[in-house]
Amino acid sequence: MIKKLGFTLIELLVVIAIIGILAALVLSNLQGARERARDARRKNDLHAVSQSLRLYYNDNQGFPPSSTSTYKIQGCGVSVCEWGSTFTDGGTVYMNRLPLDPSSSASNPITYYYYSADTDQFALIATLENQSDSEIADSQARCETALDGYTVTESTDYVVCAE
Repeated sequence: MIKKLGFTLIELLVVIAIIGILAALVLSNLQGARERARDARRKNDLHAVSQSLRLYYNDNQGFPPSSTSTYKIQGCGVSVCEWGSTFTDGGTVYMNRLPLDPSSSASNPITYYYYSADTDQFALIATLENQSDSEIADSQARCETALDGYTVTESTDYVVCAE
């Protein structure tokens, strides 16, 4: 009786299926980590812009108005400040480069939103990828008065405001 060494076709298929399932689980977890990392960057970007707006407020006794059609900062001299450009009033530079969303590309720029109904308050809005982020609802509740007149998407819009 000759005994053959090796694996049967069924054994090989089972091993390949198990490897495929494990690879799918690992890849889905990596995608979630990337989304959370981009969301953390969005939050940091909004806080950095918030600090530059506070500097502007100290110099001008008010926050700059927002463009009602594009939701950009109207504080760069006589024009709006483009996301990705310098935030300056012509004499003082408040931020060297207003950040773009981390998912942006050269051909598809994604921006944040700036809303200011008056010179005493503002709201910066970013759309997060992780809809289960508990800070979304908290940020919207904290900035409710600054958002008066702006409609947020409750499941995804993270807000930073003048506090």
